[in-house]
Amino acid sequence: MSLAAKRKLLIRLVRWYPVVALLVLLTATLLGGFNNQESTPGSSNLIIKGLYLFVGLVPIVFIIAFALLGRAGIKAAKSTRDHNGKFNTNDPFNLPSEIMHGYKLALLTGRPPQFTGLTGDTYKVDDSAKCSLVPEHVPPVAGCDCGFYAFKELSDAQFELTLNPGSFIFDVDMYGIGFLYQQGFRAETQVVNKIFIPKRCMRCKILPAKVFVTTYKMGYTNYTWWQWSVRCLVCSSSFKEEDKLCFDQMNQELGLFNS
Repeated sequence: MSLAAKRKLLIRLVRWYPVVALLVLLTATLLGGFNNQESTPGSSNLIIKGLYLFVGLVPIVFIIAFALLGRAGIKAAKSTRDHNGKFNTNDPFNLPSEIMHGYKLALLTGRPPQFTGLTGDTYKVDDSAKCSLVPEHVPPVAGCDCGFYAFKELSDAQFELTLNPGSFIFDVDMYGIGFLYQQGFRAETQVVNKIFIPKRCMRCKILPAKVFVTTYKMGYTNYTWWQWSVRCLVCSSSFKEEDKLCFDQMNQELGLFNS
């Protein structure tokens, strides 16, 4: 099992922990763990101790597991960089043999709206990657993390979306020099084809999404930005008309004419 698959499995287990904890608490109650009667003090104490052990031990196991995964990820990244540094002109990169088509996460920020990667870099619908660390690089470069990234599988992008609320999934094609990595591609140029608009409002999570709205965000060191999200008619009712865009208008603003 790959590190990415282990990470995904561990996150899913963490999400189930509150439900399991409630079931354990209910079971302890039904077994008389909180019974004040003196007829079964020994069994009651044993149940309570088992409950405390579960509540205290399981989170520690999760913390240790995340720490081990993080350490393994750092080692894997270092090994990849060292290996890439040993490539020669006869065997330059682990290049993808298939068409580089995938899915990626990004925010919609600014006025007019633009694509903003989860790392904070902005780009256009059809753009070439730039390296912020070494301007001389023409991404992607072995031994550096520069370049456009995309997942091969939509399911991987959908899972990552649950960890990055406020972002959107985009369908992309990638061109030029490309690398393979565990979950997808890293490439030189990228064309955004379409946006996957959530079916539900990003605020109430219940009613159908009907319109894009933008809110003013304030970050650290006076860094501010406009961030777009989709809302239902109820959750968008308090926004001014100049702070709203219908789906077709957003596609036009972004240059997604084929959506």
